Amino acid sequence: MATERISDNQREGLLQGVRRAGEFLLSLWPGGSSASGDLAVQEKADGSLVSRADFGANEILTKMLQALFPSDAILSEETAPDLAALRAAKRVWVIDPLDGTKHFLNGTDQFSVLVALCEELRPKVGFMLFPARRVLVCAEQGRGVTVNAQPAAVSTSSEPRAASVYVRNFESRRPELESPMMDSGLAFLKLITGELDGIVIRMKTHREWDIAAPIVAIQEAGGRVTDEAGREIPCGLGAVEFQYLVASNGVAHDTILSLIP
Repeated sequence: MATERISDNQREGLLQGVRRAGEFLLSLWPGGSSASGDLAVQEKADGSLVSRADFGANEILTKMLQALFPSDAILSEETAPDLAALRAAKRVWVIDPLDGTKHFLNGTDQFSVLVALCEELRPKVGFMLFPARRVLVCAEQGRGVTVNAQPAAVSTSSEPRAASVYVRNFESRRPELESPMMDSGLAFLKLITGELDGIVIRMKTHREWDIAAPIVAIQEAGGRVTDEAGREIPCGLGAVEFQYLVASNGVAHDTILSLIP
């Protein structure tokens, strides 16, 4: 089925909302010069952290989406999901208002805002904003992907280069290919721009809001994203039913898959 295009006005509204969320985060970021106030940090059941920065950015994004797309469902890391509504919806917005909370709280700049539109469980539109780095990724199926308004493309290496594969939560079969550790959002950005050749994440704490926007951006940059069996990854269900996310520049995908033990 053809994607129902968002209008130019809606796209501009989306960008404004994403940027507002980014500016809000920067106003609280401990690594910034204007940070102020108690972040009210809490620990979730899975051991990850959440703060008033997460909740505030979530409010900005959800209000924006409800105003622009009142008929669409929303799946957010910081809101309890309505699973029945998600399964009944044709379109679902999947958002992570603060991806990389740990980095944010530590004052490092690897945090991001992730917003994606999924239609019939497939990511079709994605925005990735790295507020402290002033980097904005915009992707839309059939329209390509840009990084700060410049077209982006994955690498062309048929064999993964040394230190060019981001590996998370497991020991790979070829450690010489593993990149330095970083936030997964930054790793996705590096794959989109050709700095990395692949990514393999064992899905322990990662969820749909961590991956939906990067999936469409990687695909529009010429890359490929699958699960451990080479199947497309559904997004917008409110559940993760696969073990590994495998992303690559496309031509090296089989080699990247073979890194899984």
